[in-house]
Amino acid sequence: MKKILLILVSILLLTGSFVFAEDQYGLTPTLDNGYAALLDGSYPKSARSLGMGGAGIAVGGRSDSFYMNPALLAKKTLISLPYAQVTLYHPYDLVKKNENGSSIFDDIMSSINSGDMADIAGPLGDFLSTIKTGRGKLAEVEAGITLGGGGFALGVHVKDTLHTFSYASGGLDSQLFDELNVNILANIAIRFNFTSNLSLDVGLASGLSIIGYTELIGAQTFLDMFSSEANDPMSAILDSTPLAIGYYVPLNIGLNLNLPFGFSIGAVGRNLLNSSVGVRMHTFDGISNLYEDTNFGDVFTSIFETDFTYKMDPRLDIGFGWKWENAFFSPTIAADIVDVVGLFSADELDGREFIEHLRLGAEVRLLSFLDVRGGINSGYWTVGAGIDLWAIKLDMAYYWQEFGERAGDYGLDAFTIRFNIGFDR
Repeated sequence: MKKILLILVSILLLTGSFVFAEDQYGLTPTLDNGYAALLDGSYPKSARSLGMGGAGIAVGGRSDSFYMNPALLAKKTLISLPYAQVTLYHPYDLVKKNENGSSIFDDIMSSINSGDMADIAGPLGDFLSTIKTGRGKLAEVEAGITLGGGGFALGVHVKDTLHTFSYASGGLDSQLFDELNVNILANIAIRFNFTSNLSLDVGLASGLSIIGYTELIGAQTFLDMFSSEANDPMSAILDSTPLAIGYYVPLNIGLNLNLPFGFSIGAVGRNLLNSSVGVRMHTFDGISNLYEDTNFGDVFTSIFETDFTYKMDPRLDIGFGWKWENAFFSPTIAADIVDVVGLFSADELDGREFIEHLRLGAEVRLLSFLDVRGGINSGYWTVGAGIDLWAIKLDMAYYWQEFGERAGDYGLDAFTIRFNIGFDR
């Protein structure tokens, strides 16, 4: 159990309580705001949506409707037991061949097969050297379960994201930090029928979100853990690493207008409570203090104590969609504009700013089980595919994601794969 915990926590390497110089994007992480501008929050995206350019507010499908737009669950039945999703960033850097004809991935697998974890330090260092200046990510691991029917649904979602942050040269001079989200949400949606082909879906999702993060760990320090001769170097580092855990109440309200001929218009207001109530955080001295010196009841109680609070800005997303159902050929087109308020309050409202907020995507279902997808996310192309065998679903996406201040500044490639067992119609 301890080894499993250490593996999990090795991915949980985030901070929110120390002050550094202002970075190039105007972010100043302090005790007051933590890493609010860097955190993903309780808005997971499925591999299906990522393959469609991140779009789908008005035409969500399968269990991704639960998080895309709560209104989409009206008149929908879904059972997902369970689903798991893994995202790897820098995949091209990982698999491209060097002058010796091997790749970083080949070298890592060879080191793992050798049984000596110290051998992995070399290829892992090569992978960490691909980190660029600014903010980015290395990996995400997600899992969850959703149950719903008749307009009501319950869902539990866990996501752990390993972020990177560098002020200067990137590579091994970078810092690693992580975000852990546990979301427990309830969703209710109602459909109002006006005519046979005109209706309005209204949905509300709320619950409890728990977030955790720790002090920054340098990429070189992380790498040294694998080459160290100590029995448990990772445990020693985590024992001395401060940890912050807190909670907030997400509140999302969605609308979806179903029009004739398969057209639809959707809108979602997110984080509607967090701008006033905020995210309430409590700090711990280290991971051993959290898991060994207190019992679970004390830990759970202490999470709801508040040492500092930071705000999450509310957000309005709108989407347009078209979907045509057919047994042999079913196309779907989606176009979303995310963070509409942020778009129109930008210092420079130009074409580049609009592209940054634009998500475009399309999906074609062939023979009721094979999906082919493509799209554009902030000006970057995305592709994806899926296989739906009724109770077993597999979705994949390869895409680029913007991590710069504006669209086109710094794109990072990623590969996502999602496996789902359940019923979703």
